[in-house]
Amino acid sequence: MATITRSAVGYYADFFVYPLVLIGLVVATNLSLTPWDPLIWIVAMLAGLFAWTLAEYIIHRFILHNVVYFRDLHDQHHATPTDLIGTPIWMSFSILVIAVLLPACWLFGVPYGSGFTFGMTAGYLTYSFAHHVLHHWRMLPGHPLYGWKRKHALHHFRHDEGNFGVTTLFWDHVFGTALSQRKTAGKEG
Repeated sequence: MATITRSAVGYYADFFVYPLVLIGLVVATNLSLTPWDPLIWIVAMLAGLFAWTLAEYIIHRFILHNVVYFRDLHDQHHATPTDLIGTPIWMSFSILVIAVLLPACWLFGVPYGSGFTFGMTAGYLTYSFAHHVLHHWRMLPGHPLYGWKRKHALHHFRHDEGNFGVTTLFWDHVFGTALSQRKTAGKEG
């Protein structure tokens, strides 16, 4: 089993690096010699944000629960959800550039490719923050985020069954993997 517990610096790097990436994408758009329409850029950004929600679901369901290295790492996270375990920034950043930014800029041009990548990056940053909050903030019944935390806890207690979305359960509902809280009453401790 792969053992990767990241340092606090490594774990929190996403929260410093990705806001800079977002700023860089806006700068790249504005420095582009290609004319661009801000409304179309916003549409590209929203498309990237929506695409992130599907990518989050697919990555979590099919890679983190099935691909050997990532499954082992994710199993560690399930066993000790408050440990500083996650995707190293060099890996997530490389995937962002190779699988999102370069193809998007090639297909749509730099301004709209940057807009799409901005949406995907904002989605990833939101996911990182949300996942951190769900595991590290204390939430009691009555807290505004308590229901969200319980839905994510169902994934941890029934990890092979569903609730693969962290930022949204939209795709879990689409693909029939949304878990009901009633099915596990008393198991969440």
